[in-house]
Amino acid sequence: MEFCQSFSEFFVVRGKDSSPHAKAYLSGLLGKQQRKNIGQIEEDVAESNYQAMQQLVSDSPWDHHAVMAAVAEQADGMIGGHRDSALYIDESGFAKKGTHSVGVQRQYCGRLGKIENCQVGVFTCLSCHDRSALVDFRLFLPEQWARDEERCAKAKVPEAERCHRTKAELALEMVKKARARGLRFEWVGGDEVYGNNQQLTDALEEEGEVFLMDVASNVKVWERDPRPVQPQQPTRTKGTGLGRPFSRTKASDTEARYATVAELAKEAFQDQARVITLRESTKGKLKYPIWVKEVWQWEIGQPKARRRLLVVRKEADGSFKYSLTNAAANTSWERLGFMQAQRFWIERSFQDAKSELGMADYEVRSWRGWHHHMALVCMALLFTTQERLLAFEDTPLLSVRDIVELLAYYLPRRNSTAEEIERRIRRRHTLRAKAIESGRKRSNFVTK
Repeated sequence: MEFCQSFSEFFVVRGKDSSPHAKAYLSGLLGKQQRKNIGQIEEDVAESNYQAMQQLVSDSPWDHHAVMAAVAEQADGMIGGHRDSALYIDESGFAKKGTHSVGVQRQYCGRLGKIENCQVGVFTCLSCHDRSALVDFRLFLPEQWARDEERCAKAKVPEAERCHRTKAELALEMVKKARARGLRFEWVGGDEVYGNNQQLTDALEEEGEVFLMDVASNVKVWERDPRPVQPQQPTRTKGTGLGRPFSRTKASDTEARYATVAELAKEAFQDQARVITLRESTKGKLKYPIWVKEVWQWEIGQPKARRRLLVVRKEADGSFKYSLTNAAANTSWERLGFMQAQRFWIERSFQDAKSELGMADYEVRSWRGWHHHMALVCMALLFTTQERLLAFEDTPLLSVRDIVELLAYYLPRRNSTAEEIERRIRRRHTLRAKAIESGRKRSNFVTK
């Protein structure tokens, strides 16, 4: 594929060219197998080699950062630079058994909607309307992992990465990286995990970014500027211990109201909301009641209050979605409603990547293996976005699943001769026997 050729240089390391194996792996991710681990890919893709692909993903020292820089550059060429281009932050959980996979622990898994044993990755997605591409990612390393040197060493976590960083810190790092790579987007979006974190949104504002992020219904804001001031320092009385100076700012507007976004919406939404067309959908114009109010965010001790616009949308089921943005005060409600609704596309990217491109089907435990697999999945998703754009005039409804089905015909697939089937079965039995033996050894160790 010409697409693969544009990335081939990144898989030539120390004189060894692994690009044919990367092409085979990518072909497998774009295949029709129900599961897309290395074993299934090897059974599906002609001239692929299990050991070579295992080496490519788990051990080969090619740089996933360089690959993702190229993915981001190509994505920006297709999607960036439009007034509706945006960068979205979101996380995705990957359910895993055991305790050895890097970063795994019991934590919230969005895919399952509950606390589960899983790994969590934080991703950024460049999007414009219904075109999107994952352009960066970070594996979330929980505190207990970062503190366990032996465990990190077994998972081959680089020493520089053996530190706990919050999801918000990872998100901010990726936004900065996106700008450093020259990505062109008009605002940054995210769900409640990131919108509830005022430190993150304040930092984005300091970086010069416009953001619009969802927040929980119990997030509190000020109805008007509380005008924080530094209290006058009292004079100390020598030897009395009295007169300890105040160091925290307080609100000078004592009548400014502090309320949850849900309380504000409950009081005004019904009378002041307007029905706005957000975008076209497969079911026609997508219309929702929208209400916007100017509010302020400030907590005691902070030097200043920050003006925000509260954007509230009533969903079809009667529930409400709340978002805060630092967009200009004169931004139209139609524009704000559109911006709020566009976060749907990163969720769709995850859906396509997991259901069609094998994003969650990996069977690697190491740091390098996880990052290599995700980079290759991002390449596959980028390829499908390119194909959809190329075919838009003739086939505007082309989907990722459609592309996968077409490639099942056009890409070389392995013929299932009797000898080939027998070879696959023997290889699976060998791997299964090793797993059984390993399990017995662990069980005996625990028993003793």
